[in-house]
Amino acid sequence: MAMLGDLYVNATTVLVALTTLAAFALYKSSKRPANFPPGPFALPLLGNVTTFLSKTTLEAMGDLHKQYGDVFSLKVGSLNMIVLNSIEIVREALVKKAVEFAGRPMSYSVEIFSEGYKDIVFSNYGPQWRYQRKLGHTAIRHFVQKDQLEKLVFSVTPKIAAVLDEIGDKPFAPKYTIGQIVYNILAALCFGKQYEFNQPELLEWIQLNVDVQNAFGNGLIGDYFPALTFIQTPNEKRVRKLLADMLGVFHKELKAHKEKFDPENVRDFFDSLLLTQKQAIEAGEEEAEHITDTHICQTVFDIFGAGTETTIVTLHWAVGLLAENPDIQEKVAKEIDDVLGHDTLPSLDDRGSMPYTEATVLEIFRQGSVAPLGVPHSTMSDTTLAGYNIPKDTTVMINHLAIHNDPTQWSEPEKFKPERFLDDNGQLLKKLPESFLPFSTGRRVCLGEDFAKKEVFLLFTWLFGRYAFYKVPGKESESLLTINKVAALTHQPVDEMEVCVKKRY
Repeated sequence: MAMLGDLYVNATTVLVALTTLAAFALYKSSKRPANFPPGPFALPLLGNVTTFLSKTTLEAMGDLHKQYGDVFSLKVGSLNMIVLNSIEIVREALVKKAVEFAGRPMSYSVEIFSEGYKDIVFSNYGPQWRYQRKLGHTAIRHFVQKDQLEKLVFSVTPKIAAVLDEIGDKPFAPKYTIGQIVYNILAALCFGKQYEFNQPELLEWIQLNVDVQNAFGNGLIGDYFPALTFIQTPNEKRVRKLLADMLGVFHKELKAHKEKFDPENVRDFFDSLLLTQKQAIEAGEEEAEHITDTHICQTVFDIFGAGTETTIVTLHWAVGLLAENPDIQEKVAKEIDDVLGHDTLPSLDDRGSMPYTEATVLEIFRQGSVAPLGVPHSTMSDTTLAGYNIPKDTTVMINHLAIHNDPTQWSEPEKFKPERFLDDNGQLLKKLPESFLPFSTGRRVCLGEDFAKKEVFLLFTWLFGRYAFYKVPGKESESLLTINKVAALTHQPVDEMEVCVKKRY
């Protein structure tokens, strides 16, 4: 009996100890680190997930900004996260402490998406990443040059012109037409391919891209609860299948490019990367030999992915904003007419001669804020920010939407005013406002920034020089700028936004 009593006491002791440990673990899972930025109460295990159940991500972020200030914290599952909402704090993090905040969070879905962190956008900061980015930057420079980029853009516009010319007064959703323009340009850039408008192969390719982006949009359960990565949910199986189909295209293209590679004839971005790597190896750069086929495919995938959706959404905003503001559209069209006339294609050389048009594009970038939360950063070491202690591996989100609408930095930020980017003489500001960050800043500034700015300028100037976009007759009182709340992490008008278009000459 004594022995049974001892066993009972021991079992009770173990149970109490396990219960205490479990309770402590739950407590720790909801507790913020010492001197961490403020934020809403976090539930054990779940963190602040419930904060986003009744609102969109951007709405919830806006409410938290008002409640907790320019830097606040969240717990998402087991992850500690901070959100930066002012230019002063962003500059302290990404410029003054550039290396400390240059990391990327390691997550289950990103590891799958990047084939083991072999890309540029999502891979962590370090020697491998720096070298791969250097190669990517060198390779894309060829296509940012005036002649190459203009050739890319204007090889596509005649096909789109034929479609827009035939629409007449019929209402249409411009996002789908714009999408085909941009995909054609990026297909020509990356693969040296061209598609006809509404060609089934092009439409299937666009849909596959959209499906992949949507599938990864909110991450996988393993991102928030790492202990559950061994459970492959139906959604994860679907994600893996979509990604295999997508990446299969890139790996197939690389194989074909390597078979026909001619260093004297650089046809596209794949060829340019292969040439850059070849030259680096011949120059004795040992790091170049560690750039695998997967690294090359992922670098092209980065350019394609970043260059399609963001440009499409920017031009979608452009059509909506200028149709909502016909007086601004008229000023843009007049300036284009004055500089180019009716029969001349725009050139990158024209940018300095069209300040109002350039200012309008900049204002579209500001008000559109197409990547409102950017790509997450992660701290590389224990550090501080705005007087708070920020531990290593903290996820850092930059709220570009808040920064681009900060009333302390922008006069009447809710209004669409290209003039805010012009000086008193009507010329483009020589130095843009610090709080203008459409491509981020610091060590992780967008690799394709120069390409994107030039591409958007050429397409915007061609579109609004040749066409006038206006509201559907009878619906003039309805706003075109209803935000798409289904797309959780983007800031854009609804896909179904309709306008009418007419040829100007």
